[in-house]
Amino acid sequence: MKNIIVPLFVLFSTCLFAQENEHVRMFSTVKIGFLAGINFSDQSGSSFVLEGKTNLTPNLNLKLSLGYSVINKKEGYTVQTYQHEVFTNYDKYATESYTLEKLNYDVFPISLGLEYYFSRNVFSPYALLEAGYNFSNVHQERSGAYIGFAGYYDTFDQLPSAYKGAAPWISTDNPYRIAVGVGTTYKVTSFINLDVRYVFQHNNSIANTHQIMLGINI
Repeated sequence: MKNIIVPLFVLFSTCLFAQENEHVRMFSTVKIGFLAGINFSDQSGSSFVLEGKTNLTPNLNLKLSLGYSVINKKEGYTVQTYQHEVFTNYDKYATESYTLEKLNYDVFPISLGLEYYFSRNVFSPYALLEAGYNFSNVHQERSGAYIGFAGYYDTFDQLPSAYKGAAPWISTDNPYRIAVGVGTTYKVTSFINLDVRYVFQHNNSIANTHQIMLGINI
């Protein structure tokens, strides 16, 4: 990951220095874009992005993006744990086992980034760098779930040792994201551009993804 990010930081810094003498007013243009596409991780998912951008130099934009993604992560391991069941006149420890097949994440990313255009023409290739946070919910897909298959017990100590562990905690702590990518815009009209891009996302606490996105900006 560092091998990708460091050269891009150098590229963006060089571009800023090279263009600092050009007489173009910062924040003189504002564009809005909407893109949709596919996430490739362990299994595919979908992604939608709404972004706004403004110029820092003629070829360098500052951008803010909001989005929604479905990220699927294949697991496929067996969990053995217990449930403490308490009702009126009933207090038992039940064994529980299941196979955790997949984790499905609903992700709401928000990011700031830079977008550098190598040229401005009918086709305008660019590179991008983003950093931000993922606000997410996770859902488990399970199979082969059995409660009480290895028995019900009056106390925790009576449980078989294999079932005394807690179910694995699926953490979404420190949900930062860093994304790098390349793309190009195609000028459809004087104010509408078709936008296609590839993005690699490093998602802390969530599966990393490769994205193919297609959309428009105006």
